[in-house]
Amino acid sequence: MAKTKLRCSHYSRLTLSMQMRIIFLSGAKRRDPPYFLSIIYYLLSFIYKKDFTMVLAVDIGNSNICIGGLDGADHRTIAFTTRMVTRPRCTEDEYAAEMKFLLQRLPVDPTACEGVIVCSVVPRLTGVLAAACERLTGREALVVNYTLDTGLTFAVDEPAKVGRDRIADAAAAAEHYPLPCMTVDLGTATTYNVISDKKVFLGGFIVPGVQTSLRAISAGTAQLPPIAPEPPEHLIGANTVAALNNGAMFGTAAMLDGLADRVEAELGQPLTVVATGGLAPYIMPCCKRKIIYDADLLFKGLALIWERNGK
Repeated sequence: MAKTKLRCSHYSRLTLSMQMRIIFLSGAKRRDPPYFLSIIYYLLSFIYKKDFTMVLAVDIGNSNICIGGLDGADHRTIAFTTRMVTRPRCTEDEYAAEMKFLLQRLPVDPTACEGVIVCSVVPRLTGVLAAACERLTGREALVVNYTLDTGLTFAVDEPAKVGRDRIADAAAAAEHYPLPCMTVDLGTATTYNVISDKKVFLGGFIVPGVQTSLRAISAGTAQLPPIAPEPPEHLIGANTVAALNNGAMFGTAAMLDGLADRVEAELGQPLTVVATGGLAPYIMPCCKRKIIYDADLLFKGLALIWERNGK
């Protein structure tokens, strides 16, 4: 649907004379753009070639691999997102086939992509997915690491060991939000990044993710069941399931509030807090302080890194 809107918007930007020429070539009617959409796209690709470039962004996480299309003049429009399960034993061929299937359903033509950027916290799969993307697009992947131009400087002991997802989150926060800033990514692990007002990556915190903690406590006890986290209705859990859920939700929120307060006090400046990740909308209502939610924070960081390094 997003791609259809994109193509139609470019069609509407043409002069009436140019529109009529395309209609004549396609044999379609004036008020029936969808009928000759593919022909329009093909012809416009020569007229507005840059407008039709897209960068394929791949975020390899411990649980899921998220794929996004970075579109627009500065690649900061997220044209689409999709995901597949992380399977460390899969081969380049298997991932290429699955990605091709997912992209065809959108539909997205990978061969039309201008480039590929890969962000990975699973080293075993970094090369595998980069090769799979190159097979699909014909483009060599730009792999995120701290040596790239991210707009940040690093004041940590071992920059090479900073998670690539953390680098992307921090780069996006430094570009798009008031500094100093703390990002919170609620994934398999909950990661906190602190960026100073000078765009210095100061470090942060890493704790088990909400679902990781719930799985661990269920696996390590005899009577606590596995549960799926959900928004709590009350603070105090009136039964075992509610107690587990509320403990995870409000406990994470209290940790977020507490860490933000302490970081703010240490820096001596008002702190912006930006949360991302699938569970962030569940956690934020449980927090006492203002939290900004940005579902596409990591992809925004990848777009920025591509603009600085991929051209």
